Amino acid sequence: MNLKLDNRSLSDDVASLIRKMILNGTLKPGERINQAQLAEQMEISRGPIREALRLLQNEGLIKHETNKGTFITTLSSQDAYEIYTLRALLESEAAKLAYQHLQEKDFEKLERLIVEFHQALQEKDLEKEARVDIEFHHVIVSASKHQRLISMHQQLDTQVGAMFYTVANNLPKRAGKVVENHQMLIDVLRKGDLNHIQKVLSDHYLLALQDLKEVDL
Repeated sequence: MNLKLDNRSLSDDVASLIRKMILNGTLKPGERINQAQLAEQMEISRGPIREALRLLQNEGLIKHETNKGTFITTLSSQDAYEIYTLRALLESEAAKLAYQHLQEKDFEKLERLIVEFHQALQEKDLEKEARVDIEFHHVIVSASKHQRLISMHQQLDTQVGAMFYTVANNLPKRAGKVVENHQMLIDVLRKGDLNHIQKVLSDHYLLALQDLKEVDL
């Protein structure tokens, strides 16, 4: 595996690579991070590794335990509840503001993203699934034109990506419902039915929470 990196912003590059390794399952929840091994694989010193881990710790993807080391964060059922309910609240409000601003080009992009997600699903590319899912919701939230709401929503992206991975591994059939849910969301946004828009968005997350109750996080 060739993990050589450019020097343009080494710690950011390292953080991006480790983030991808977490989201695609190369690094497992609860796994201890071996800094020396990562440095050797990437053919760099440990300094950029340490800085990258600090960035990822701020994102909540890893945690440091004194005298024990650094570990990939294991998301709990409480984490899932907080991430998904907050996402549902933010997106429901955003959609109320967004529907009147969404143009045909936005709907075309949403349709393309559904196709991309389906392709990633067929290829079993979990990292791409998470990225496309996040981008799909960005299109809708960005159309709200509410900058503070947009900023708050984007702050959850990494945790949502990690949560997506958690759901996909514990509930593999759940990912298949995303295409159906996204298409339903496009349809209600086109109709401008505010009550239905909010219900579809809430169900998108809250039904996932309900399914997660059946597994032990």
